[in-house]
Amino acid sequence: MRSFLIIVLLMVTGCSVQNQSADQQIIIKFSKEIISNMAILEPKISNHVNNVQTNNKDEIFSNSWVSIIKATQNFNEKTLIEIEEHQPLAILENDRFLTQEGKIISPGGMSKNLSLISISGADDQVEILLNYARLMQNVLNLKGNKLQHLGHEGTDFIKAQDNYGTNYLFNKGDFRVQLERLEQFILFELSSGNKDHSKYIDLRYRNAIAISTEKMEKAI
Repeated sequence: MRSFLIIVLLMVTGCSVQNQSADQQIIIKFSKEIISNMAILEPKISNHVNNVQTNNKDEIFSNSWVSIIKATQNFNEKTLIEIEEHQPLAILENDRFLTQEGKIISPGGMSKNLSLISISGADDQVEILLNYARLMQNVLNLKGNKLQHLGHEGTDFIKAQDNYGTNYLFNKGDFRVQLERLEQFILFELSSGNKDHSKYIDLRYRNAIAISTEKMEKAI
């Protein structure tokens, strides 16, 4: 009964695949909602399970969302393939992703539209920048905005952008202090009832914020 339920579930969600061999059936089960592009992934899984010789037998792990593959075969010659995928935290440059395990992967094509923050900068700075992004998102939550991008530009310059197209400029060395200043500014705006139409908020000034809109520029 358990195998039957798995087969029905996979048929409904479109995640089942059968090997072309007449005497073997391969059933694929994912642990969570699928990220992978199944049209690309299915032949790689089949080759991996059947030990088909390729230029790189571990390609399925290096060039896909697949993290773990567990294969079991029952007496009916049916092979159940249980797959765990990497869970992404951020989009990086050159179509790469940072995963929950702290790995940087290049999975290629995918079928799921991922709503993730994008991070740009050197690979050895990615996790630091992601932590900065989390801190900044906590501040933007005050006015209901969502951070979409944060990047390390040049030696000591961080640029961020939210879902309303507002750009934020920081010095990397003083990021936390400048973020506190941004929080104070947002709280002031909320308490005064003034609606924010800023396109650029530059915090790289000592005890000041430069605000630029399409029509005006002022320092606070």
